[in-house]
Amino acid sequence: MAWLPVMALLVGVTTVYTQTTPYPYPACAPKNTVVNNAGPTVTMPPLPTLPKTFQTRVEANLVDMQTTIVAEEYYDGPNNRASIRTIQSNTMDYMIFDYTNNQILQVVNGTCLAVPLKSSDNNEMFGTNVSSTTGLPHVYTTNGALHFAKANGLTYMGKKVVRGINTDHWQSCQFWNLLNSNFTLDYYFTEYNWTTSDVSHQVPVMADVQGIRFKINISNFQQYTYHFHHIYDYFDFRNRVWGDETVFETPKGMTCIDRKQTRKVPALSGQYAYREEIVNLGDKTVSQTDIWYDYVEKVIRFDYRPGLAMAPYFNTNPATQIHDYYTGLAYYIDKRQNNCTIQPIANQTFDASLNISTNTNSNQQFFLSMKNPEQLFFLDNKTYTYEGQRMARGMLCDVFISKRTDFSYGGFTNFNSIFEYYFLASTWSESNDVGKLVQSSTDIPIMLEITTPSYVGYNASYNIYNFDSEDPADKQFDVSMCYDSYSKQGFQIIFNGPFDSNMKQYQGAFLKAVRARIVNVAHVHQLRIQNSQFLFTPNNGFFVATLLDMPQPLAYYEKIPGMYMQFSNDATVPVASAAECAQACNNPTQKAGITSCNSFDYCPGTNLCSLSKSHTEDGKLSPSTSQPCDHYARTVKVAAFELPLTQAYTFLTNNVATSDFTISVAVNGKAQMFTANSINTQAVNGQSSTTSQISSQKLLSQYNAQLHKNLNGYDSLILTGISVDDCAQSCIDRQEWVCNSFSYCSQNNYCTLSKLHPDTRPNAVINDDLCDLYSRKYTSDYELIPGTTVLSQSDTIYQNIYSSDQCAQLCSNYGSFSCKSFDYCDDISTCYLGKTHFYDIPKGNVQTSTMCNHFSRLYINDFVQTPRQHLNNVNDRIIGGVTVNQCAKLCVQQENAACASFGYCGNTTECRLSTMSMKNIGQVTSEASMWCDVYNRQTFPDGSKYISPNIPPQPPATGPPSQGGGNTNPPPVNPVTNRPYTWAPQTQTCPTCTCQGSPAASKSSSGKYTGGAMAGLAFAMLIIGALLAVGIYFGLAKFRGKPMDNMAVSFVKQDAD
Repeated sequence: MAWLPVMALLVGVTTVYTQTTPYPYPACAPKNTVVNNAGPTVTMPPLPTLPKTFQTRVEANLVDMQTTIVAEEYYDGPNNRASIRTIQSNTMDYMIFDYTNNQILQVVNGTCLAVPLKSSDNNEMFGTNVSSTTGLPHVYTTNGALHFAKANGLTYMGKKVVRGINTDHWQSCQFWNLLNSNFTLDYYFTEYNWTTSDVSHQVPVMADVQGIRFKINISNFQQYTYHFHHIYDYFDFRNRVWGDETVFETPKGMTCIDRKQTRKVPALSGQYAYREEIVNLGDKTVSQTDIWYDYVEKVIRFDYRPGLAMAPYFNTNPATQIHDYYTGLAYYIDKRQNNCTIQPIANQTFDASLNISTNTNSNQQFFLSMKNPEQLFFLDNKTYTYEGQRMARGMLCDVFISKRTDFSYGGFTNFNSIFEYYFLASTWSESNDVGKLVQSSTDIPIMLEITTPSYVGYNASYNIYNFDSEDPADKQFDVSMCYDSYSKQGFQIIFNGPFDSNMKQYQGAFLKAVRARIVNVAHVHQLRIQNSQFLFTPNNGFFVATLLDMPQPLAYYEKIPGMYMQFSNDATVPVASAAECAQACNNPTQKAGITSCNSFDYCPGTNLCSLSKSHTEDGKLSPSTSQPCDHYARTVKVAAFELPLTQAYTFLTNNVATSDFTISVAVNGKAQMFTANSINTQAVNGQSSTTSQISSQKLLSQYNAQLHKNLNGYDSLILTGISVDDCAQSCIDRQEWVCNSFSYCSQNNYCTLSKLHPDTRPNAVINDDLCDLYSRKYTSDYELIPGTTVLSQSDTIYQNIYSSDQCAQLCSNYGSFSCKSFDYCDDISTCYLGKTHFYDIPKGNVQTSTMCNHFSRLYINDFVQTPRQHLNNVNDRIIGGVTVNQCAKLCVQQENAACASFGYCGNTTECRLSTMSMKNIGQVTSEASMWCDVYNRQTFPDGSKYISPNIPPQPPATGPPSQGGGNTNPPPVNPVTNRPYTWAPQTQTCPTCTCQGSPAASKSSSGKYTGGAMAGLAFAMLIIGALLAVGIYFGLAKFRGKPMDNMAVSFVKQDAD
């Protein structure tokens, strides 16, 4: 007999007892009796009773084997389980008794094996008893487990001191048929009145076993016997299990052979969202990612922060990636710089699955597809087994374990890794705050733990939070910022009612049905329908959305420079550029007469475009030696045919116009049909007068909004049937006069532009529940340098200016010179205008001020934008990772004023400084670009007209008019370019001036303040100065108070003074 662990002899079952068995000693007591052998004067104590739960430590000394084993025993009767842990030869082994599933889990030398209880000799340790109702085995009750000895005859031997403890000595003589052994068991319990560490009565102290085991010699089949002697000392007995739940669990990371699978691996839905926290124990790093997954629409989004500044971001700003497997496009969005790059989906991403197929030439080709829900969560492997229940983050979980070799990391492959998945137990429930319809779900993943060999060095925990198994809202996949205003079309589809208040609960179903119909009739993918919303009145329903164009054709393909397809091409078409070749591959039926196209070769020397149905990664690419060629390939399977924006919108409008745009929505359990009656490009906003969600936030950020307000009697221009962002753009683009504000009424798409700024006529602002008022925020054109003044010696000063925005308005509209910066001192309500940028002012003029701020006009305002173009072969300098304003500054600061223009590509944040501009006709060419704009320089930092040093100067024939009317004064020279400035004639007379709450200077027809007006004002102020004491002037400068007539007073210093 090897060993009898812990309580084995106390609670083991004697399956056979007979006086005829070969036993060398007489029976201790008759069957089913308890005999007092302590003497007639000794009162026999009651039979010891163990608690329903307990734990204890045991030292087993196997005398005959000269071996000591240490063990821990845990017994949980109410939950029908028990476990034993032993330490022998410096190795810990486990034995877990799972009575619910009729199995024992044995872990020996790092290997776990599950065996049925009835076929294991270890079931003798705690005993098995078959339920009379279920027929399943369960652990004996405590009394039953202890009192089994009475059935074999039990003798009370009296009292004895063991290890200094007063004990009661009991003896039983038994035969174990399973082990074919006869033995005598002497066991000792504390006296009833002995106080134990946990205040229990009659706890076990020691058991002494001596006997004979009968065995068969397999060589000659002869029976032989050997004697055994085991002594068990019990320590630290406790009347409950103090250990946590892990004492009844197999060790983490261990799979058990033949373990019964009482629960299948959960099957995840095809749509869900969650937050993931990855704890990398090796690198000691923690990272978080938010994920929205939609396998139905084949799109996934994840928000994260890159660990390294690599392509395409080249920084570690918070980022968003949206992968559209319908088209094979990946949208990389920098959330801090608000730029976007569109590229083919890469194989390195965690959501891509590599597929292998065979092309027509019997060669393997590889392409990517979106991982299904099980693949994304590493649940696709068939080796998962149920491991039982454990606690994770304080929650009871069902645990599944997989030992797999298909996981790779850091260049290592084909190694054994352990995946342990934790799902919330069915006895627990979850209520999330992120779902739209369902508050709770089943099969909630909680955590994944990955363990790899030490040489791989990747051990990580994936904590999963806020898991929501619902259809993610389409707004989560917003890629509209990746397209400029020329690539978008806002629209609304109007449906006939009636619509009652119950329709609110079906808004999601209505949106989904309309979007699906648009996909079908306009031949676009779901991702091209952005910012959709459904609004309704009792009589009409409004579906409002933005339709996006297709990206540039080359965005679908990965470029492999200097390579071409070795096999025969399926079609050849003449083209002028790689973009045209990509367009032919996107529309192969129309352009080349073939059914599909997955890759193409383009040779610019011959303008040769060869289309192929095969993917690039078939191992048959060869270097192009005869002529320079490049290969382009899709990374996904053939994308479905799509229409560009104009055609798609035409198809959509035609479908609505012919009354064919009909959808079905289940309302109150019944299918209800809705037919669209009209479609237009006007923006609506339903029952609210707040800004429409489809308007440009960047555009409206240039205005201060006053909700439910309007201007009374200051309508300079009225526009109808346009959106709020178109209204804002019209105000900015107004050339005939300066537009300072506009009101927008969303109910009827009514736009009113006004010359008046509400700050100058507060009394003109009225309440209007149907409209919103937007006043121009002039400071948006300036960079704020707080607590600084540089224009204290300025020759143009305005007083009684009550906001920095009013001061910015003066600077933006000033006509006598090009105002580039201003100081605004709030405490004295004073505005100082300047001619130069902050960064071009001598440092000695920069002073710290506690009551003033400096505003410097953004360098971008020295340029005129030409959208969706880039210059060819004129890039003198390329800078990456900058904003468009930073690019403008770099151009202005270029040495010798050599930078005449710059190109900026928002998708790559790439800045290209050029010595040429689009004005140089015949010297430079441009090319259309989806992502880039060209900015042509107009002025120098001092406001004078920009003249490129790369163009031969053409100075004017005469200089500026002198007081004598001659040409004696030569034109002044620009100190940067060393060339004369060009001259703009200025009016020298002052027309009749009126004061209307603005500086006492007249405006020209263009809305600018003329030089003559400012000269007249200066002359008037000189007369006032002769009449008033100098002290009064300084008093005015320090006294803050708005005049009763709302008039602002300005001071202008002339050069001739």
